[in-house]
Amino acid sequence: MKLNTYSIIAVCKETGCMGGAAASYFPGLGAFSPYIRLSHGVIASQGWVNPFLNEEVMGRIERGETAESALHQALQEDKGKELRQISVVDYLGNTAAYTGSENDPVKLHLRGDGYVIAGNILTGEDVVQEMERAFLSAEGCLSDRLMEALLAADRKGGDRRGKMAAVLRVDKIQGFPYIDFRVDDHPEAVKHLNDIYQKHKAHIFETYDNWVENVRQGIKG
Repeated sequence: MKLNTYSIIAVCKETGCMGGAAASYFPGLGAFSPYIRLSHGVIASQGWVNPFLNEEVMGRIERGETAESALHQALQEDKGKELRQISVVDYLGNTAAYTGSENDPVKLHLRGDGYVIAGNILTGEDVVQEMERAFLSAEGCLSDRLMEALLAADRKGGDRRGKMAAVLRVDKIQGFPYIDFRVDDHPEAVKHLNDIYQKHKAHIFETYDNWVENVRQGIKG
């Protein structure tokens, strides 16, 4: 399945939270990306997506490989690797990324300490570059910074075919959904996603930890 997308994935070393944000002309994007396994890593797959590649990379990380080693070794076994664009961040903040030659331009990825940003079929390279600037300069928690990055990319044009879907997801505790908002079909998907996030985030921040503790103690959440 072809998901032509721009995305950012990251880990917060202070809290252990992992997450990502992405947008695309492809509907239902949030069902596929980001792929998170808390305490191990987070992956964003784009281009012609190979779900088995995600599993292979994450399995290698679980067995002790770094993001770079896991992705490199997994790609050796993927005959369609030139169709892939894949980003990986492991729980230590190590990063890896690959943009295959057969992805449609404009295509590129950027790696930093604990984050990867990537895109293809973009209106220009400044989409990804502006995502990075916004993420690094934004204040607040991981979900706030991811949302700011996605908004910055959207303002620069994003996917050159148009706008339809967007997703923002951050995992904090395994088994307890934290930030998980998505828009599947909307002409201003990123802006609509931000509206949803801004409307509900305060309630989540205020009640999440108590909810988790109550459930663990057998009290109704």
